[in-house]
Parts: sequence; C-alpha cells; structure tokens
Amino acid sequence: MRSHEYVLLLGADQYLRERAFSGAKQAADLPVWAAAEDPVRRPNRTFDHMLPADPKDPESLLRAIRAHSARGLHPRVVVPLNDWTLDAANTVNRELGLGGLDATAVTNARNKHAMKRALLAGGVRTPRSALVRSEPELLDAVEAIGLPVVIKPYDFGGSGGVVLATTREEAIAGLAESKAVIAQYGAAFGILGDKYLVERFVDSDDEVSVEVLCGAGRAQVLAVTEKYLSPRPWFAELAHLVPSHRTGDPVLTELAVQACVALGIDRGLAHVEIKFDADGTPWVIEVAARPGGDGIMDQVERAYSLNPYRLHVGSYLGQDLLDVVAAAVPVKTSAIAFLKAAPGRIEDVLDGKPLPPEVRALNISARPGDLSHAAKNWSTREGLVELEWDQLFSAKTPLPVALAKELSDQIFVTGEAAGE
Repeated sequence: MRSHEYVLLLGADQYLRERAFSGAKQAADLPVWAAAEDPVRRPNRTFDHMLPADPKDPESLLRAIRAHSARGLHPRVVVPLNDWTLDAANTVNRELGLGGLDATAVTNARNKHAMKRALLAGGVRTPRSALVRSEPELLDAVEAIGLPVVIKPYDFGGSGGVVLATTREEAIAGLAESKAVIAQYGAAFGILGDKYLVERFVDSDDEVSVEVLCGAGRAQVLAVTEKYLSPRPWFAELAHLVPSHRTGDPVLTELAVQACVALGIDRGLAHVEIKFDADGTPWVIEVAARPGGDGIMDQVERAYSLNPYRLHVGSYLGQDLLDVVAAAVPVKTSAIAFLKAAPGRIEDVLDGKPLPPEVRALNISARPGDLSHAAKNWSTREGLVELEWDQLFSAKTPLPVALAKELSDQIFVTGEAAGE
C-alpha cells in the first residue's frame, strides 16, 4: 500500500487563524489537515481533510490518526496553533516519534506558575508572584507581594479572568470574578482553572508582544507588536499594531529570546508579552509557545510581506528558518482593533457608511438585541477593524483605538443599561 503524508494543524480553524493553511502550504508540499469533533455536521472546506477528533484531546487524535494510518495516511508532523491544542499536539508528536516540544516546555508554557519559576531560574526579569487556591491564601500572597496585584487563572488566556486589585477588598472581589470566568468558560477550553496566580502589578499601560521564532537553544525575533489595553481594572486587548516603534530595541530583543530559551521552547513561534515600568525597564509577563492570536499574525504578514505561519509550521518540520526571520524588514504598518459599543442593549447596527481609507477589513459580530458590556476580555467585543498605513510610526500612535471608537460610535445604537 502506498504511503501518503500530511501536515496536521490543530487550532487552524479558529477565527483569525485562517492564514495558517496558506503558511503550511508554503512550508511543505503536502496536504494540510485539521481536526474537528464532528466534521460532518460542521464541515470546513478550507482544509484538504478534516480528521474526526477533538483537537484538544491527544487520545482522540491518536485514535483517528491510527485509523487513517491503516489506510497508508500518516502525519509528517502535528502543529499546534493555540494554547488549547499545545499539549495535545506535542503529546501526539512524541507518541508517534514526530518530534515536538518537550513535555516540560509545554508545562512551562501552559502553567503560569511553572512558567514564572522557569523564567526566574533562567535569570529572566519577571514580576514576583504566588499560586493560590483560596481566599486565605490570596490574602497571604497580597501581604507578601504588596499591593497592587494582578489576579489571573494559572492556565487560561485571552485576558479571561485577569483583574487588577489595589486593596484587599478588591483582591477578594477579583478572585471571585476570576473564578466566575472559569466557571463560565473552563469546560469549553478544557482547562482546570483550580488555581490562580497573584502577581505584582507593573504599573504601566506600555506593553508589547514579541513574536519569536525558536530553535534549539537559540531564537530570533520576527516582530514587535504594540498593544493597546482597556481601562483598569481589566486588561482586555483593544488593538494590536505591527511594527511597534520599539522594533529593533536590543534590550527588548534579548529579553524575549532569553525568555523563550529559559522555558525550553526549541521550535515554532512563541508569543512573549512584555510590560515596561515607569523608568522603562522591561518585564516579561507571559510567554506562549504558539503564534500570537487576535489576528496579530495577519498584521505581521501585511507589514513584513512574510507569512509567519510558514515559519511556525516549517520549524516543526525541522527547517532552520532563523536567517529568514533575521532578514525580515517591515515595509508598512498594519493593525487590528476591536469594535466596542457603549454599554447597554444594542438597538440597531448601522453598517454601510463610507469607511476611512486606512480600513483594510471590517467585521461586525454584534446584532440588535445583544448586550454590550465593559471591555473585560475577548468575549466583550462587538467586532473588529483591520487598518493599514504606508508608513512606519516612530512613536506609539493612538490611531487604531481612535478609529475603532469612531466606527463603533457610528455603527452601534445602544439603549438601556446592560444591568437591567
């Protein structure tokens, strides 16, 4: 029987990761598959084939892969594209002898407490933190670390359940809010959410993410993304802009690379979140062993004319692409910003007016009758706009958030308060 190989992408069918299919095609002249629990009732015609398996469950994946292997169809490699598939993809890779990240690296990238310990052991500057399970442990951590603190689930993402506390009372309320978010979303994302990280707050709204291609004991920065955050006490990401004016900063670059090496990430793209304190000192907040989400990879592709998913998949295939990354130069600025209606019930959605020339794409997800809440995390958005400029900015520009607000005010008609 003739053997046929394919590349299996996990998480590539997620909204704003569609360009992963094109990147995988560029990286390998092979069919590109994805996985879904019920591809018959929820077909996806983008991919060459949909594997009937839960992309978050390695046992489900292995059963489906082995069933196809009996017919001569074998994965060359399994590539994770989001946090929820990271463990499954690399467990399958190791089980089938296809490479993949070491199990310790996966733990370091998914367990924020283990991540902090590995960063500190590697000499990486990161805020002091403590792992807690209960309110008494929370108050002990607040006493030891000192206010203000940030409270977050230790194994979640997307700013879900991340809250700032400036008093003991706010810390107690913040832990309750974080637990409520996990109760709402934990099962859908396959996370435990049974522990929470209490972290010293780096008092600044100046934050970037650094997109890094990793190799064995080395790494190369591809791009620096400027981040725009919601008003406190939450940390919803309102916009991302590529390239940041900090691109090329050697201190920032070295810190991001050091963080990836400390966590043992030796392949694929990593997403390193860094904040700057009042005197400009950078602090590593978190590291994800996968490409940045929220459409950041699409903005990188437009700004650099280089599909970053090609690098991510190629790295998992064993290709050394660090020189390609080192030679990448931005030729324009690209941004994604999220639409936010005023709090209340959306009475009408007015689309169809002329759009500013900077707009590359517009997607409205809210409908009349929906409730709009304050920007807390990914779940409180009403849509998105993608923007582009034929210039590079030398300082942080307010344009992405300003244009998104202008459009939101034009599009959404909001009535009574959401707390009705």
